[in-house]
Amino acid sequence: MRRKKLDLFPVFFATLLLLFSIYFYFESVKWKDYAEELEDENAALNDTLALTGEMLANETALSASLGSELETTKQTLNETNASLDQCYSDLEEETQQLEVCLSKTEELTEFLMETKDELENLSAELEGFQEQIEQSMSWFTENSNMKNLSASLRYQVDKCTSNTEINAPCIPIVMKEEKHWAYKTEEGDTLLSLDEMVKNKGGDCEDWSLFFKAAYNYLKEEDRPERYLVSAVPGTGNFKIYGDHYYADAEGREIGTTKDNLYIICYDSHCIVAMSDVEIKNSSDVYKLRGAPALEPQNGQYMFTIGSILAPDICSSDECDYYDIWIVITDNDIYDFHYNWEWVSYRDYYDAAAYYKDRIDAMNNLIEQTTG
Repeated sequence: MRRKKLDLFPVFFATLLLLFSIYFYFESVKWKDYAEELEDENAALNDTLALTGEMLANETALSASLGSELETTKQTLNETNASLDQCYSDLEEETQQLEVCLSKTEELTEFLMETKDELENLSAELEGFQEQIEQSMSWFTENSNMKNLSASLRYQVDKCTSNTEINAPCIPIVMKEEKHWAYKTEEGDTLLSLDEMVKNKGGDCEDWSLFFKAAYNYLKEEDRPERYLVSAVPGTGNFKIYGDHYYADAEGREIGTTKDNLYIICYDSHCIVAMSDVEIKNSSDVYKLRGAPALEPQNGQYMFTIGSILAPDICSSDECDYYDIWIVITDNDIYDFHYNWEWVSYRDYYDAAAYYKDRIDAMNNLIEQTTG
């Protein structure tokens, strides 16, 4: 009986061992599966970790790139701020300069307005000067012809012409003989008008020259054929003046026709008249009187030919002796060589005044447009 009990222990032990073996087998299978799962999870985690590392590397690179861009942007921003600061500084400086300019503009505007007033006054003065010049020129025109003098005076002068000639000596002689005119000195050497000479019954050399020219212009306008102006020169026989008046040992000399112009010329403190077919309209025309015959208006005698040997010549900037001609008077103007060694007339003064007046008026208009 005891032997039987001892025989069961191995069986029990074998059974128990078998059970443990089975248990450990299943446990090992279980842990093997669990280990395989862990390996799979570990592989997945490794993959995830690798992907995360790659993403982290990308993010790190992107972060580095963004950091670089940020630094660049920061630098650009700093430069922009510096540029803005400079612009602000420049703007302040320009603003100050603009304020200075505005201040100067206001001063300039005030100055221009004052200048405008002064220029307007000057323009008015020039206009007044032009009117005075016109009056002076009109004076020569009004006294260039004796047609408005009394019929008695015209009657005496009419004795000096025919259908063929105008007798130059007759003009002064008839006035001296019939109207008792004479050479008379004056204070201040003033050029008398025709009316003043009539009242004065004579005058000095320039007055006689003015009257002789006026008498010639009156006679040349008569309704007669073209006539010669005849002067007296030394010669044989007697030169008839008018009536029973004669120049002994003299003869006539034709110095021009009624188509020609008569001019007063002054030289060596004396004035006479000269005849020329040239019409003097401006200062440059004065030189065209060279070659013109001249006569003494107080006796009608031939004197010389302008510019000939030993005779007075027209003054020029190259040469002008005391004996040369320095004044020429036409029917509407007077030409004087004394100013700046150039021939200057009232017309020149008038044109100069007109020129500067136009310039001044233009400046005034510009100032008005500028100042608003």
